[in-house]
Amino acid sequence: MSGRTLQLKYPFSAHARQASQKLARDLGVLVDLLERPENHYIVEEAEKRVYAALTQNPIRYPTMENEKDVLIYPTSRLIVEELGFPQLRALQAEAESKEANRQLGNEKNDFVVELCESSFNWKIDSMGKISERSELPLLLRTFELKMRFENYLEVAPSFHSDEWNLINRYLDKGWVYIRRSELDRLISGKFRQLIMEGRFDIPKMSQRLIEAVQRIEDKTKGRIRKAEPMKMTETLASAFPPCIQKLHDDSVRGDVNLSHDARFALAAFLLKIGMDENEVQKIFSGSPDRNISLIEYQVRHIASKRSMGVDDEGYTPPGCRKLQVNNLCPVYLGSVFDPLCEYVLNPLAFYQTRAWEISKGIQDHSWYSRKRDKKQNF
Repeated sequence: MSGRTLQLKYPFSAHARQASQKLARDLGVLVDLLERPENHYIVEEAEKRVYAALTQNPIRYPTMENEKDVLIYPTSRLIVEELGFPQLRALQAEAESKEANRQLGNEKNDFVVELCESSFNWKIDSMGKISERSELPLLLRTFELKMRFENYLEVAPSFHSDEWNLINRYLDKGWVYIRRSELDRLISGKFRQLIMEGRFDIPKMSQRLIEAVQRIEDKTKGRIRKAEPMKMTETLASAFPPCIQKLHDDSVRGDVNLSHDARFALAAFLLKIGMDENEVQKIFSGSPDRNISLIEYQVRHIASKRSMGVDDEGYTPPGCRKLQVNNLCPVYLGSVFDPLCEYVLNPLAFYQTRAWEISKGIQDHSWYSRKRDKKQNF
């Protein structure tokens, strides 16, 4: 199998994208094509692929014996986006990246380097043969490859292990030393990002696709619950930390222009706790310098990250230290005080604890000092 043909099984590859567009130049054409009886198998395979992701089972790449097999992946993405479940998108991204990582483990170095260079425009270079690497310091001999730090930072910060922090890597003239298995992980991580960040307009669905979507939707019941957007209520606002409460009140009154940092902190917080985009936009609509189109764009931009699905993805509101530095913490400035602020490092942690207190009817906050360690002083 040629390298070009081999790349077709990787949906993120340039060759796979080109082959898909050759068969169906856009989603409308793809929907029409899938309605033909000879192409029904594509929908069936795509449905299986989505169900595997939903049930957190391994997906399997097609053999690509038929050139139309390249359309199975975009069809599976179409099904997931039509359903509109962020959690399902996250499960799909996880399953697809895991299978990509598994498949990459069986490929040769030259193929993988070419794949990521042509797909992502990454710059990768070899560290040489084992005999050549033997001249390097002992700790560096296990690194087969090196990549530009700019490309490395596209993905590595999303990994939680400390070993991925750039400060913990060997960096030489802008090149980060990596092992082959680490390159596989970076490529699959990039693939995951592409799925999580990808958005497209859904065309009118054909009957065959509608049936597949309905079957998947039925199977998601009990596994995924579609959350209803929250609206501002007195109870909801009463759980806000002092910083968010002040930003919210200032914005609603409309007598001051919030700074960029203040607007980002407020929008990121409200979106992260599940508030609807339209509700967030209304909160900013009273600003003296309001620009409706700009407000919509900014909120939508933050929301697109926030809606990636899993909790640790997307934009998180700035932590307490950052808010203090930007003079956005009223407790730090001495204008108000709340004992809970001494025991948290992020507005979300405050909100979660205070909301729990409200739900339990707890009014005595002395339990902080008995159960928690102080995390900051003012």
